Amino acid sequence: MNAANTSQRIKPAMAFLAIMMALMPSVCSSTDSHGDWPQFHLDPQHKGASLSLAPHSDMLAWISENIGAQDGSAVSVAGGRVFVNCIDRLVCLDRSSGKMLWNTSFEATPDTCQVWGSSPVYDDGKVFLSASRTLCLNASDGRELWSFAPPTKRGSVDGGPVVVEGRVVVSDWDGHHYYCLDEETGKELWNFTVVGNAQSTPSIDGENVIFAGWEWGLGGVVYCVNLDNGSEVWNLTTKNSPCGSAALSQDVAYFTTYNFEGDGDIMAVSLENKSLLWEKSIPRTDGTPALAKGLLFVCGGADGFSEKATYCFDALTGGLIWSTAEDDGIGEWRCSPAYADGLLFVGRTENMNYTTLHALNADTGEMVWSYPAGGSSPAVAGGMVFTIGSGKVYAFGRGGAGP
Repeated sequence: MNAANTSQRIKPAMAFLAIMMALMPSVCSSTDSHGDWPQFHLDPQHKGASLSLAPHSDMLAWISENIGAQDGSAVSVAGGRVFVNCIDRLVCLDRSSGKMLWNTSFEATPDTCQVWGSSPVYDDGKVFLSASRTLCLNASDGRELWSFAPPTKRGSVDGGPVVVEGRVVVSDWDGHHYYCLDEETGKELWNFTVVGNAQSTPSIDGENVIFAGWEWGLGGVVYCVNLDNGSEVWNLTTKNSPCGSAALSQDVAYFTTYNFEGDGDIMAVSLENKSLLWEKSIPRTDGTPALAKGLLFVCGGADGFSEKATYCFDALTGGLIWSTAEDDGIGEWRCSPAYADGLLFVGRTENMNYTTLHALNADTGEMVWSYPAGGSSPAVAGGMVFTIGSGKVYAFGRGGAGP
């Protein structure tokens, strides 16, 4: 073969290699960004929608041993590990096998109902969890790096930490405060006093921090404060109790309210000026909505008090697109659904215990598959779905192979 022919054959090969080399960083970056679910409802905005693939059948990867995982909470997934709130200890599992890697005990918030649960947060080699104190642990071995005890001596209930830009924002429930801490040291940077119980896991978008306070049967107040200094930007009084956490997207805050006497609400409010964009009545809930493809997904209803269902609304207008049948009982007041790969993952309860994980077609609400265990606020990462039920963690999927 002469040199000219060799050159002609090498040039296309080299050009193809150059293209592949140019694409590799973006491909790797895309894969990595879809591989984790590090915070409650995915990210500081709590959108609950992952770009990950997701299992389209009930392919069980593993079930953990009974570690006392707390119903009502969600796991966080990062760095090949799964972090689980187990009421009075934080457990770290291997993501591929479910094997326990370490566990660290902590003091649970006293005198609280164990059906409520806050979720751990992973960031930069550290994992955070709020109970009677907020803990910062080394994610590799569970060693405590620092802890923060609220000056009120009151612990968090339901509301967990959120981490962004070197800050950790936490709450003390009936101490009526939210606190912003330095991520590296745990030093308090600012605090904010609310009317009523400080229950939300705060949501953060840019400089806006959204959280709420509420009082039993007396409604509450949703607040927007500045992330840098905790100064109030605006507040909005609600007729029902904003017990849950907001999902933020495109300068809109979406949040639910709980009604102790009847139906609650799902509301869309402008982050800029607190104007009400739309409001719909749904069964009582403190779940956090999931947002994807211009759709809003939310659960409502409580065993023994109201019918349970899952709803899909147009996020722009609030128009109802579909809802599950009340007879099916899919969804619950504590369940924050998760979206990925065209599916909506949501749980079902019996007597306030999670018993089933459902995968619904996100466009129609039709059942794609279900599994008779788990269901507590699912998380989707690296092609797998993780959920809690009966003290165990259940993992589904091929670990990234997709449907």
